[in-house]
This record gives sequence, structure tokens and C-alpha cells, in this order.
Amino acid sequence: MTATHPGLLNGRYRMDERIGAGGMGEVWRATDVVLGRPVAVKTVLAALADDEDFTRRFLAEARAMAGVRHPGVVAIHDFQHGPDGAYLVMEYVDGEPLSKVLTRYGRLSAPATLHLVGQATNALHAVHGRGIVHRDVKPGNLLVRPDGTLLLTDFGIARRDGATALTATGAVIGTLSYLAPEQVLGHPATPRSDVYALGVVAYECLTGRRPFLAENPFAAAMMRLSQPPPPLGPEVPAPVTALIERALAADPEARWASAAAFGAAIAQVAAALRGAVAPPPGAEPTVAQQQRAMPPTLIEPGNAATVVVTPTPTPSSFAGQGPRDGLTAPYPGPVTVGSATPPPGQETSGGGPAGSLPVPAGFAARDGYYVPTSPMCWGGLVIPGGLGRTPKRYRPDEEHYWETFAAGELPEDAVYLRQEELIEHPAVAAVCNPRVLAACSRDPRRTTGWELEPWPVQIGRDRWIFHCLAGPGTGEWFGTEFG
Repeated sequence: MTATHPGLLNGRYRMDERIGAGGMGEVWRATDVVLGRPVAVKTVLAALADDEDFTRRFLAEARAMAGVRHPGVVAIHDFQHGPDGAYLVMEYVDGEPLSKVLTRYGRLSAPATLHLVGQATNALHAVHGRGIVHRDVKPGNLLVRPDGTLLLTDFGIARRDGATALTATGAVIGTLSYLAPEQVLGHPATPRSDVYALGVVAYECLTGRRPFLAENPFAAAMMRLSQPPPPLGPEVPAPVTALIERALAADPEARWASAAAFGAAIAQVAAALRGAVAPPPGAEPTVAQQQRAMPPTLIEPGNAATVVVTPTPTPSSFAGQGPRDGLTAPYPGPVTVGSATPPPGQETSGGGPAGSLPVPAGFAARDGYYVPTSPMCWGGLVIPGGLGRTPKRYRPDEEHYWETFAAGELPEDAVYLRQEELIEHPAVAAVCNPRVLAACSRDPRRTTGWELEPWPVQIGRDRWIFHCLAGPGTGEWFGTEFG
């Protein structure tokens, strides 16, 4: 801070709140009092700011990044080195790191992962085009805005082709959990190293964990030199698995040749997952194709919900009302929600509404539909930007906002309908309606006018049912009304 303006940097930037800290310094949310706009200020540690060689290199990186003009890269506004120390002024992003999203929700569905990682490839393509290698791609350096757009940030250890390294030759620089094998060995990072790191990010999004886990980060880093990552699992569509496995190839030459190539492949797989028309065979996908918006999708809260996405060319995005607060909650397809449905083969016996089909566990058959044998109570939330959370089951005595009052078999032709179309499908409308709601209510007067929401649930390889959820829509709950 200056002596004449104790709350300002360089008489211009008012430091409002510290929002992060790292090995090089701190990041503050600040206000540019001259232009009247919010900014982010990254201050450099005093020991580094006094190092003229470091400052010269840091300035060179700032100039290089200032030359990148891309909506997916945080913009550089200013750089100063003087009595106030060294600091970098950047665009302030109203969002949160992807790392916090993963901590809060566990893991992402395949469409959500492709949506975010695809944006990151576009940003890296722009950066690599300026001859810059990021060298520290990780969830903490990927900011997700409320509208679902993603920005690449924190180029504190980025390196430009031909520039003098900020560390000694052979030193390992970057976050160990995301380093490419060649970086672990101390070899120079290349754009394909960033592709590898982004592959690790994608793996973590899909599974909720990094591919290599050990007693310490160094041991985990060494594992990638001698073994492939563990399989992603059968719940991840095969085309998505192929994308990530290639990005995580130990040999750089076996990876995607560039971030642009990785992004183009992501765009093609994403198009197939949502039923769009993919580029013709042999066509070279363009950056414009990579930037095509994906439909909103869901975040999975750990093992509590599993989004099942089948790469079948049929519509797969839902946009209905979300539990609890009435906000728009995107919904991509059938969901297995917590303990509400059993694993395949664990359904109870007995004829159900579909005739010979067994009655799902937790339900009893009644008048052509199923009713819960004990209350199935749910809470849920949505967040802006096309990322929402599926309902989470609660005990009846816990605070909850929705309850299953009935369920039914979901025909194959309704599995991938949009939410507003789903509730109008004859098989769904026959169950999710005020008449059945009243028939299942302990006191029909209390549930009159409640909001209704059908949620598809997969309970076997080829079988889906739908839960009819009901809630008062007031944000308050007075106990279970069904069961």
C-alpha cells in the first residue's frame, strides 16, 4: 500500500477481500477506483518481488498472457513493480474453482464433464497458439461462472516457448497430482503436457477421485510412469472413456496432438451423447464446433446419484422445475437416486403394473402404479448455469421438500424426453396427476395444489421407472404426507 493512499495499490486499486493464497503470493478481490470495476489483484511475495530476475520473468509472462484474447482465459489488465511490490491485475471472475464444485458435489455426469473440459480445451488452444504452456492445469485453476462458462486462470508458472525457465533445469514444477509423466521426470513441459493434466481433471470429474492415489503425492506421481490409470468404470460411456484414456497416455506422442484436437473429439462425442448430428467422417472439426453449447446437465453428489447416459442418438436433455425452490433444474436422463432404487437384480418379486415385471424394492402395486411402502422423502437444490443436483433422500423426520407419492414404469420412448414433454407422456400423466396424488395422500386437503415432478430412475440394464415427486412449493415442510 502507498503512504498517501493506505487502502490503495498505486493509488488506484482498493484491496477489498483476500480470496486466495499460494506459494507465490496472494489473490485479492479489489476495485479499480479509476474505472469503477471489480478486479482481481495477485500480489507477489516480498522475497520474490525483490528478486529482479524473477520480476523480469514474471513481467515477461504477464505480457505474454496479456496478448491472449479469448473468453475462456482470464484477461490481464495491469502489471506493476515498485514501492508497493510486484502485482498483477486481472479480470475478476464471479465464480468458483472447479475444485470447490467437486468437493461439494462429488463428481459430474459425462455431459457436464465434456461441457467443462471442452471449454478448457478451447482456452488452452488459444494459450498454446501464443507459444505458452500453462504447466499447472488443475481444478483449482479452472473457474466456473454461475452461467456454466469456464475460464482458465493462474499462469504463475506458465512458460513461453524459448523463454528462460523460472526454475532450474530438471526441476519438477507444477501440482504433482496433475503432472504429465514427462514432467515427473523433469523434462520440459509441452502443450501435450497440458492435455495430460486436463485428462486428469476430466477423470476426476467423472469419478470423484484422481487416477493415481498413493500415500503421498510423490508416490502417486511416480505411479504414472509405470502403470496406466485405473478404468473409469462401466457407468462412463465408452466413447468418453476412450477420450480420457488417450489424453492420459504416458507417451506424449500417443495423446491428442493438441488441445484443439482433444476439443474437437470432445465435441463429436458430446454431439452423439445428446443426439445431435456429428461432423461427417473425415471432416476436420473446427473451433466453432468445439464451442457449441451443450445442454444443461446434472452434478452427482458422490455415490448418492448416478447419471446414466447412453450414447444413443435420441434427445437427452431435460429442463424442468427443480426440487425445493422452483428454479430451472436441468436433467439429462434417467437417474439412479441413492437408496430409492435397488441395484439390478434386487427388485422384489410379484407382479407390478407392467404385468410380469417385479415390483421395485420399496414399493407395492396399486391400481396400475406403485406406491412407497414407507415414506420416500427428498431434499434437493439447483445452482445456476446448467449444473444442478439430483434429489437426495432424507429421513421423514429430517427437513425435506419433496416426497414420492407414486411411481410407474417408464416406457422406452419416454426415457429421453424433455421434462416438459415427460409429464405429458400418457404413461407418466396417468400416474403423476392430482387424482393419484389425492388417492395417495393421508389427507388430500393438505396436498391440494402441490407441485408435481416426474424423475426417471434406472433400475436395470433395460428397465426404467419414474418417481412422482410432490411438494408444497412453499419452501416449508410439515412432515410426510404419504406412505
